[in-house]
Amino acid sequence: MPPAALAIIAVVVVIGIIALIARGGDEPVASVAAAEPVIPAISEEDIAAAAEQLGPRDQELVSIGETGVSINRAGGGRKYVALTFDDGPGPDTPAVLAELKKLDVPATFFVIGRNVKENPQVLNQVVAAGHEVGVHTWNHPDLTTLTPKEQESEIASTAGEIVAVTGMASRLFRAPYGSVNPAVLKRAEDAKLLSVLWDVDTVDWTRPSTEQIVQTAVANAGPGSIILMHDGGGNRASTVAAIPKIVSQLRAKGYEFATVGDLVISDPPGSDDMSSDSRSTQQ
Repeated sequence: MPPAALAIIAVVVVIGIIALIARGGDEPVASVAAAEPVIPAISEEDIAAAAEQLGPRDQELVSIGETGVSINRAGGGRKYVALTFDDGPGPDTPAVLAELKKLDVPATFFVIGRNVKENPQVLNQVVAAGHEVGVHTWNHPDLTTLTPKEQESEIASTAGEIVAVTGMASRLFRAPYGSVNPAVLKRAEDAKLLSVLWDVDTVDWTRPSTEQIVQTAVANAGPGSIILMHDGGGNRASTVAAIPKIVSQLRAKGYEFATVGDLVISDPPGSDDMSSDSRSTQQ
């Protein structure tokens, strides 16, 4: 192949990689790109069950965020951080759970509805281990490209599936790619879900080394940080191996760990810790 043609191909590849990284937070889900599974029908009763299971803690979580706002971190008043894992449950979720159990660390898992349907027993393992569960849509689309009705279906179906499998309602929501707009945030509010993004992205979906994941997490974490990692969407061996190193290094700096819900309730975010923008525009 002529050198000029090779140069053009190289430029195209680099542009594609830059575009993916700029998107932030998540990689596209290959099976969704190939053929998006049909979102199951959900009744008004199922939606109500997912939205109305509000105990005192749930009510506090839902009320923390202002209308049209996502939480990026907690207030920074306590030296606690939250580890979060997106795109499961999947093949690597049990290994993530095993590491967290050894370390006695709670975490928050933002799950994809179709993965919950395929792996209900794994989601029950997450809940049985005392971790928190959040909604990450059914098919992992960029919600800002969908109609309001499609946005509602993606969110409500996943919230309903979580209730059906675990008997517990989630109160947290994370948009795929961190991509939100006023319409998406309104759908989350209608479902009585607090929109949660992050302030530390390990970019583990790009398949960096274990040490790179550790370095990114530890160097960028501060009091109240919400750290983004993944337990689904591909091979997460490097992420699993990074967990004990992240925990040990942050503990050496005096940090403790909490679920997102406990973090923001105990250390409510201020206006600087919330935004109405997509995370993908801030990467």
